Amino acid sequence: MRAVEVRAYAKLNLSLDVLGRRPDGYHELITVFQAISLHDDVRVEIREERGITIDVQGADVPPGRDNLAWRAAKAYRQMRGWPEGASIRLTKRIPAAAGLGGGSADAAAVIKALYEVDPDERSDPDFGRLAAGLGADVPFCMMGATAIGYGRGDELIYLPDLPHCWIALVKPELSVSTGEAYPMLEPRDFTDGDRADSMADAIHADAEIEEIARFVGNAFARPLTQRWPVFGDLKGRLGDAGALAAEITGSGSTVFGIFTVASQAEAVVAELSADGLWACVVEPVDAWDDPVTRVE
Repeated sequence: MRAVEVRAYAKLNLSLDVLGRRPDGYHELITVFQAISLHDDVRVEIREERGITIDVQGADVPPGRDNLAWRAAKAYRQMRGWPEGASIRLTKRIPAAAGLGGGSADAAAVIKALYEVDPDERSDPDFGRLAAGLGADVPFCMMGATAIGYGRGDELIYLPDLPHCWIALVKPELSVSTGEAYPMLEPRDFTDGDRADSMADAIHADAEIEEIARFVGNAFARPLTQRWPVFGDLKGRLGDAGALAAEITGSGSTVFGIFTVASQAEAVVAELSADGLWACVVEPVDAWDDPVTRVE
């Protein structure tokens, strides 16, 4: 048996512009992705017995065929004709339905684990198509770091590393599915993408984090806050605590705040946690350093 362990890093949408609805039913968007230090642990063990099993610890997410990590293993086997069997164990820390890409990160980690021990020659473009077929966020989660995404978010251009900062995360006691959020958008929420492009330009120019934070924003902020005012309350609390900018990530429901002073981020997270909310402090993750560990 061969086993591989991979960290599956969460993501933020530092800036998210929705341009409008496409003829294929998806929405056209431009977004700046950032990998963060919050992660799930994914262990994949190759077995001779045919079949894929999955065990999930630490979160109430689908444990079987409805889990994106399970579907990633199946898609890999269909593409490569290997492996006959695999056991997947997810140790979850990334909350579900939180806009943090936990399911996508787990799926990407499964692909990376199988790629590591695949006995045959591989073609990277094939794995890019595999990732995109599983979900729009999976291609970014394959690589992490910092990138701007176009189309559905799966057409990526990688950017220089984000300047170091501390990021406070807080999730209200509600979850928002992507399928629920997109119908809430109205034409007034659509833009031309200048905000996300401007953030990418600032990162390219090695701007300070204070300049980059000027372009934090999210097309979903208005409808989500209108329906659930708690989003506005949490953004206000992060701002009052010293955040350069505070916003919802993805289609919700996590709110993030960018800080240059660690103690400020830690203090507000302690207050939010004392109120019974899920909250933590994370840091940006640069290009991954040896994220795959073989276990004999």
